[in-house]
Amino acid sequence: MKSGVLSSTAQLSLLQVVLFFLLIFSLFLLITLFGSHRDRKKEELNVALFLALFGLLVVLANDFERINQGLAPWVWQLVPAPVFWCAAVGAALLLFREMAGLRRAKGQMLTRNSVKEAMDLLPSGICYFTTSGSVKLCNLQMYRLFRSLAQKDLQTLRELQEALEDCGPDTGVICLSRELQTYLFPDGRVWRYQTSLVTDEAGTPYTEVVFSDLTEQFERERELKKQTKELKEISRTLKSLSDNVLILTREKEVLAAKTKLHDQTGAALTAVRQILLHQRAAGTESAVKLLRQAISAVKNDNEYPPEKDALAKFIQDAGAVGVKVNLSGNLPEREELSFVFLIAMRECLSNGVRHAGATELWIELREEDHAVSIRITNDGAPPEREVVPKGGLHNLYRYVLDCGGRMELQSNPSFALTVTLPQEKEAMV
Repeated sequence: MKSGVLSSTAQLSLLQVVLFFLLIFSLFLLITLFGSHRDRKKEELNVALFLALFGLLVVLANDFERINQGLAPWVWQLVPAPVFWCAAVGAALLLFREMAGLRRAKGQMLTRNSVKEAMDLLPSGICYFTTSGSVKLCNLQMYRLFRSLAQKDLQTLRELQEALEDCGPDTGVICLSRELQTYLFPDGRVWRYQTSLVTDEAGTPYTEVVFSDLTEQFERERELKKQTKELKEISRTLKSLSDNVLILTREKEVLAAKTKLHDQTGAALTAVRQILLHQRAAGTESAVKLLRQAISAVKNDNEYPPEKDALAKFIQDAGAVGVKVNLSGNLPEREELSFVFLIAMRECLSNGVRHAGATELWIELREEDHAVSIRITNDGAPPEREVVPKGGLHNLYRYVLDCGGRMELQSNPSFALTVTLPQEKEAMV
């Protein structure tokens, strides 16, 4: 009987030790989890478990004291020991489950260190200053940038502002634009400086300073400027080539006109010589007409000095081949539009003389709503079939499309060319 009491006492003592450690464990979890989550039921369960362990430990300690005094225990003899051990095991399982949940949630809990670590991973330089100008929170990128600026650690907002004001070739940091607050650092990267006022949940104001990396945009802008410069050079070259095209076209037409004039003069002189040698009247009228045309062309060429503008030169060249120009209206003021219209005039002159035997051209220039147009007809023979743009007309059509205009060809009952160009650079429907 005595050995049974000793066995019961030892078992009770061991159970108290286990409950004591469970109670300490429960208290640790209560302190750790206090205010860390919003699950009220979970908090209440932890408190209830702590109180239950504490109460059970007090009751068993009282029974243990009574046994030592030779008195009968109150609870220990009423409840079987396995029940207490089951309760202890259950409490241990609940505490270990709570501890495992705490370890899983630890990686998801937002702390000051986690915020600082996240900021240090950002490519931009970020710093928050208090109202007094001291550093509240700053990431590593900002520290690196300030060290490049001032060769020291960042302490206050005023130091940063002074470093930016004093930057230059001597410091290695060059201000690209005071207005945009962009700076070129020694490593070749471009940063933009920005400040703003922010507040936390409590309403405390802070000055937020951000350095944003604009290196890629800066490189693209520089490449774009380089390409723009190259395009301007190409544009000037194309304009020069276009001017040369007009000159070459005119020279070609003048050469053709002079060749025709030479042939007409030669034919007329040959006819006159034959008339004089054989003393016959047949063909006299035709020979005289050829001579008159040649003399008229030479006279017209002498009346117009070579210094005239493009339109005067065109009229002069038309007169050189015996074509009268009837012009109504004025050329547009925009040079590129006038250039296209002059090409159209010369092409119609050349084709009219070559294919239709024209002696007169009618050119009508009109200014409409946001557009200018030219219509060209002649007194030559109508086309035998529908005119299809090719050669010079095809090239003219390309010029018209480049200006956003349209070109219309009429074959019956007589030839007519109409070109319409917008006053502004836009496609016409």
